[in-house]
Amino acid sequence: MKIRDAKQLYSAQLDTLWEKKQVLSNLLKEQEDGGSELNAFDRVEISRELSEVNAQYESTQNVMDGILAKESAIHNGEVAKQQSEAMAEQAEEMLKIMEVFRRISSGAKVPPGDERKLMEYDHKLYMAAKTAAMVAQQNDKEFDSLWEDEEEAASEVQDAHEIAENSEISTPPPEVIAENATTEIP
Repeated sequence: MKIRDAKQLYSAQLDTLWEKKQVLSNLLKEQEDGGSELNAFDRVEISRELSEVNAQYESTQNVMDGILAKESAIHNGEVAKQQSEAMAEQAEEMLKIMEVFRRISSGAKVPPGDERKLMEYDHKLYMAAKTAAMVAQQNDKEFDSLWEDEEEAASEVQDAHEIAENSEISTPPPEVIAENATTEIP
């Protein structure tokens, strides 16, 4: 079952149990105030049923808390994964920039796109590489671009919240609440 579906089921279950608790509490309160015409029902029976509903509510709330904790853990894990991937990409970009700097400084020929990326990254670094290239002996090496394959591999990043909601969990559906006679009393 997906987390989104489990949250909907357990939320509906909690709403139903809450309403049932309210009805039973109101019945007890009416009997205590003496204004109730429900002499046929025993106060002890209503109290017992209210205790059972409270236990069901607490149990269902604990399961819902567990589902929310799993969703948060999956969401946080996905965010951390995306952040680490972004940091790895930045580090790779920095390595490429430094390699272009090294190549230009040695006097080698690099593609104009690579020079432009170095200049956009840091103009002073680009100027230092060009100055070093003038001082260095002429290097006839010619290099291919470091960024050509990267533009083709750009992929779509998924939303961490969506991934968490669509994750599968092994939580059984909530128990069906039996409608008792006391909840149908006006």
